[in-house]
Amino acid sequence: MDFDYEDEDFPDEEYYFDDEETGDVVALSDLYTHCLVPTLRDGLRAAVVLLPACLLLRTVVSARLLPVGGVWMHTLSALLGLCCLYALVGSLTAYVAGLALLGTALLTGLHQRRGLACGLLVTVFVVACELWLVEPTSWHQVRGCQLVLCMKLVSLAVDLDRGRLGLPGPVAMLGYLLHVGTAPFGPWVGYDAYSRSLEPALLANLGFGPWLLALGRSLVLSYSCLTVSNCWSTWLLSNTLGLRWLAAYRDALAFRFSHYFITFLSEASAVAAGVSHDGSWTLQLCSPLDVELPRSLVQVVVHWNRAMHTWLKHYVFQVSRPGLGNLGALLLTYATSALLHGLNFQLAAVLLSLALYSYAEYVLRQKLSQVYNACVGARPCRPNCEKHKLQDNNWGVRGANLALGLLAAFHLAYLGLMFDSEHLQEQGYSMQHTLGKWSELQFASHWVALATFIFYLLI
Repeated sequence: MDFDYEDEDFPDEEYYFDDEETGDVVALSDLYTHCLVPTLRDGLRAAVVLLPACLLLRTVVSARLLPVGGVWMHTLSALLGLCCLYALVGSLTAYVAGLALLGTALLTGLHQRRGLACGLLVTVFVVACELWLVEPTSWHQVRGCQLVLCMKLVSLAVDLDRGRLGLPGPVAMLGYLLHVGTAPFGPWVGYDAYSRSLEPALLANLGFGPWLLALGRSLVLSYSCLTVSNCWSTWLLSNTLGLRWLAAYRDALAFRFSHYFITFLSEASAVAAGVSHDGSWTLQLCSPLDVELPRSLVQVVVHWNRAMHTWLKHYVFQVSRPGLGNLGALLLTYATSALLHGLNFQLAAVLLSLALYSYAEYVLRQKLSQVYNACVGARPCRPNCEKHKLQDNNWGVRGANLALGLLAAFHLAYLGLMFDSEHLQEQGYSMQHTLGKWSELQFASHWVALATFIFYLLI
């Protein structure tokens, strides 16, 4: 869809502004000395704390130094996790340990409706900590750990209700909930994946060489993304030419790569501790290429954090869809994600916007696919698709997918605009901050999303 704007409707000051970071290009030598080296030095502190503990657990499992699947093995997993958490967040570890103990007691004491009970426990605990028990700056430091712990509790409870698992002992539950490879930074893994990581025969079958390659790959990608977030994005786009949208893209790019840094670091810690997926050491928790060059917002949601997408799909969306329908289940899924990520207007606004954008894009692509019998759905068709007459090699299909992909990238730059202030990030983002950032761009993305949905209704 083409939009033509008259120059007189948008004066120059609407597009140009004083970007305080604009200036002379920094020399590569200065970038190396004053940004790359300090960034890597600070970033490696987390790996120095986490990886030795993960490697210790894997060594104990592989060498069978403790009974396989025994109480002492689970105890070691939990104790190492607590030690790493304390090294990273200090006394705030008490909130993580407290919720883990409460959840373990609840799951052990109840014999039915464990999923509902754990959902209520997680909701009450998170809301209480957000609003009353913990200072915002302190809670922000431990929020990621709590998010992963909440996901583990709910998934374990639901799997027990469905009969997929036998009831583990309390120590085994704590070993899973506080697992050193997944508790500090994630990722979420199911209890069965945790159990497999403690089986020495399985670790031996997967091989040491592939394990070492997967670990090295995750670490290289992690710290490469960190340098892009802190250094390269600002250096390459140091001169935004006064363009608001270019500055918005730069700020959103830095935020996205900081997320990739944490995701790949969590992948490295999980692999180091022996966590595998479908008989492979490659966990593939995210795909930056599918996010930076998106086909659709639906694909972005999937590839942004595959572990969380899987959890939300299986434990929220699929459970609620029979009663709420697709849109209702989608909104509940994003509301759950907002609760887990933190109770503040900024996150709620971004996630709600993303939910509505994704829905509008999905139904539009679905209708276009049906009307034109073409491979333009939100998800790519399989090679040699037999469902559609016009396939991916058709130039019209390529053009449509490219245009809709660029629209998705436009929405991502807009939604990520407010993730650029470290001071506000430590306390949580306010309504004024979010609306102020979006108002600088005249709420353009929301208007475009509305136009997209209206277009869907008209065709």
